[in-house]
Amino acid sequence: MDRVQWQRVGEAMKQMMLSNRTRELMIFTFFLLVSTGFWYIQTLDETYEVEVKFPLKLMNVPKGVIITSDLPPSLRVVLRDKGSTLVRYYRFNAPPTLFVDFSQRHNDALTGSDEITMSEAQKMVARHLQPSTSIVSIHADSLDYFYNRGVKRRLPVRFSGNVKTSRQYYLTDFLCHPDCVTVWAPQQVLDTMTAAYTEPLDITGLTHQEKHTLSLAPIRGAKFEPSEVQFIANVDLYTEKTLEVPIIGINFPADRDLRTFPARVSLTFKVGTRMYKQINEKDFVLAVTYEELLSNSGNGHFRPHLRSIPDGVSQIRFTPEEVEYLIEQVEEAD
Repeated sequence: MDRVQWQRVGEAMKQMMLSNRTRELMIFTFFLLVSTGFWYIQTLDETYEVEVKFPLKLMNVPKGVIITSDLPPSLRVVLRDKGSTLVRYYRFNAPPTLFVDFSQRHNDALTGSDEITMSEAQKMVARHLQPSTSIVSIHADSLDYFYNRGVKRRLPVRFSGNVKTSRQYYLTDFLCHPDCVTVWAPQQVLDTMTAAYTEPLDITGLTHQEKHTLSLAPIRGAKFEPSEVQFIANVDLYTEKTLEVPIIGINFPADRDLRTFPARVSLTFKVGTRMYKQINEKDFVLAVTYEELLSNSGNGHFRPHLRSIPDGVSQIRFTPEEVEYLIEQVEEAD
């Protein structure tokens, strides 16, 4: 853009600034800003109540002392004063931290607790307020904490919740890492604890491996290390398998022998795909005792039953459900 063009732009802007509409707009804006300023000043001169969060922190904790349940991170304090004073707490400056000095409040007890009274909390807050500011109320989840000097125990971790697989799937195993945690707590609390339980978790329709990091359910006065554990749920798909298993007799005298018709029974069962090839007829014991047959009133028939079933097998069906039998005399060799 050359010099002539710049001059033309300048003349156009000058004419626009000197127009009646522009002057009216500038006058309106000026009075709007003035009225807004007066309104703001008048507003700040009125009395209000606001809630301010004051950070709360425990200080001077000796080495070897474990805080098992800490103070809340902040106090919610409702203050009353003129707006011009409250805006300092609420907008412009971060509220100061309230410190509780551990070393000034405790002896050498192995475990214990301490509670900050409401009057103590009010005094801590009042130190940081203007003389004209009044405290309306103080709110906190709790104003106590627990400490421990080495009173601890190892406890197993227990899952809290429900795990359900989708149809045709089953839960093969449910692993926890770590399976034990250390808990620091007063002796009277430790004496009532048998395990560390997780926060509740419900899983439905499981079709594949899932991993979940779960927090341990908090207990007031107790601290868990670690405070989180990982649970791994492994699943497998059911399939059917059929095996021919022989029937054996148990407790038969030396001169007696059992013959069944048929000699083998077909077992059809459900098993996971991972174990399908591992399961064979030797893993099952299909038997009947001599005493059972002597007391049998089945007219030469009986229902065989399994004496041994491998892990991971379910929903077993027999074919046939009943078999015929004979008890034969065995001739002893000379």
